[in-house]
Amino acid sequence: MEQKKKKTSSAKTLQTAREAGNFGKRILASARLAAEEGKPVAWSMVDWWLGGTIAKAIGIELCYPENYGAFCAAVRKAEPFLDYAENDGVPNTTCGYARNGIGYTRRLKENNFIIPEDAPGGGMPKPLFLLGCGAVCDARYKWFQSMGRYMDVPVWTLEFPQTGVAEFFMPGYKEENIKFMVRELRSFVEFLEKLTGRKMDWDNLSERLDTTFKTHELAHKVDLLRKSVPSPAVNTDFWAIMIPHLYLPDDKEALAFYQRVYEEVKYKVDNKIGAIPNEKYRMAFAELPPWHTLGIFDEFAAKHGIAFAIESWNYHAPSPLPESEREGVNDPLELIARYSFHKFNEYTPTAQLNCMDPTIFTAPYLKWVEDYRIDGLFCHPLLSCRPATYTLMHLRNLLMEKCKVPSVVVEGDIVDLRVFNEEEAHVKIEAFIETMDHYREIRKKEGFEW
Repeated sequence: MEQKKKKTSSAKTLQTAREAGNFGKRILASARLAAEEGKPVAWSMVDWWLGGTIAKAIGIELCYPENYGAFCAAVRKAEPFLDYAENDGVPNTTCGYARNGIGYTRRLKENNFIIPEDAPGGGMPKPLFLLGCGAVCDARYKWFQSMGRYMDVPVWTLEFPQTGVAEFFMPGYKEENIKFMVRELRSFVEFLEKLTGRKMDWDNLSERLDTTFKTHELAHKVDLLRKSVPSPAVNTDFWAIMIPHLYLPDDKEALAFYQRVYEEVKYKVDNKIGAIPNEKYRMAFAELPPWHTLGIFDEFAAKHGIAFAIESWNYHAPSPLPESEREGVNDPLELIARYSFHKFNEYTPTAQLNCMDPTIFTAPYLKWVEDYRIDGLFCHPLLSCRPATYTLMHLRNLLMEKCKVPSVVVEGDIVDLRVFNEEEAHVKIEAFIETMDHYREIRKKEGFEW
């Protein structure tokens, strides 16, 4: 009989990071309370603030199956949902978030849409509708469509233009895409008004958008502070504090929280306090984490002095929207479109400079390795995620060719613990230490600044 894997929870180095889990719990609790009171609830994908802010402004409570999948994995209770989905014909190569969500939804239906008593974190209530997003991955919106076999609720998918680097610089390309996104968002508002019988509160939307910008500006400042040596915060801190800026940036409590995060990280930078006391190597992590085994990064830190100084481009707040983009724009829908478009394209100039495609999942790391003085890249290819995996081999080749930064590959999954081998990860990191030492010398000889 296979021995059950031990759970290695992350200790986190920031006090604020230890408190961030309360936001995830609040998302679920608020959705359940709204459902009990007869208020509208929707399940939403991460849509990079494109439609979620609009839904909340009209009075819809949101919960997030992707975040719920990460939570189920973190508490080691995802496997029953994965099995349920796979037994219903969903391949194990389908997104781990999706399989967890599909398995949970099947359980919910079989329980007459009453949340099962053993649902991790208290569970998610049945939604009025599902909010999908066409960005990054076909599995994300097809997953929501496939839930039609369990729930007879509408699905609205927001389109998100994505293109190659050369196309981005074509005359008129950007403005045409912004116009397209605004039309999509206006149709979404009409859908919500018809579905709920409510009118959009435009003042509420503008206020939420202003709070989002302020929250994200603080989150971005924290990212900039993390360039310091020694690193004041590491990946396990970030994956905790990202919950409020990814899911609740329009919330005043999230804004206040990020002010405290910024103050804590700034204090550590000013006083040269490292996240780990024995920092010897600085690594970057790409791209989606093994939520079930985050404690392994604490073990790498304790044993080898590895600080993961930056990680997971997809989950970071973008840099502030340039004033030239905001000036004269009074329509909140256009501001949302410009901001979300900015998130996905702010590193396109870096991609163009390096004569490469694609921008997402790749170009940010070409800049980060220098900015954060990175010694090595930790690649985490996933059996169940093509977009966050197929770029990794391309990325590791680019970093070696252009920056003489090596990488280590540790296969796994975001949710499915069964395909992650902790022992193998430790063995690979042991061997990788010597590789990082070797390329430090090469960068020094070739005149790199780190």
